[in-house]
Amino acid sequence: MTENVYAVILAAGMSSRMGEAKQLLPLGERSILQHVIDRVLKGKFTKVLAVIGHEAAAVQKTIHIEDKRFEWVVNKDYQLGQSTSLKTGLQQLALSQVNVMIFLGDLPFISEQTIHAIYESGLKMLDEHTEPFMVRPVYQSVPGHPVFLGRVHEELFSRMTGDQGAKSMLESFSYKERVPVEDEGIIIDIDTPEAYQEAKKQNNKLRI
Repeated sequence: MTENVYAVILAAGMSSRMGEAKQLLPLGERSILQHVIDRVLKGKFTKVLAVIGHEAAAVQKTIHIEDKRFEWVVNKDYQLGQSTSLKTGLQQLALSQVNVMIFLGDLPFISEQTIHAIYESGLKMLDEHTEPFMVRPVYQSVPGHPVFLGRVHEELFSRMTGDQGAKSMLESFSYKERVPVEDEGIIIDIDTPEAYQEAKKQNNKLRI
């Protein structure tokens, strides 16, 4: 029997380097965040959570998702760091142990093939290990997202604070696997006006 795997999209940041809410910036006919959500929902996830904070009301008003697996989660402490969003998402699942893939809301160019590859690698690790583990894609030696976290116990993520908490949690994992991919999208984030202009050019080429 295949174990449940959840998806958490981290999209609560203040977009300080962009100067405006990047979640809602248009990329073709959809916003950056909707591109990510739509791509994730094509996966075989039990549930998909998008954790938002900055401009949360505007995000929910602008982006409409019909898939019953999808849920918005508002992180009121988003100003305290990205790991607070991860913690909020994991707590929303209310599970003592969870298998989850972590996505970033400003990486819209990740391919479906990469998502599937990391998902399948995670399932394989679930068959092999009973302890917490991590699977992460790597493009030309650079690690990116999505990250598969398997068998994460509640006590591990309940201690996370700020931006260092998630890092310390990952360092405690016994098993870590890196999966080489030919997908630059795992590292192309959109966090500055310059990066946004490049993303629009890339989108025109790919027509995602």
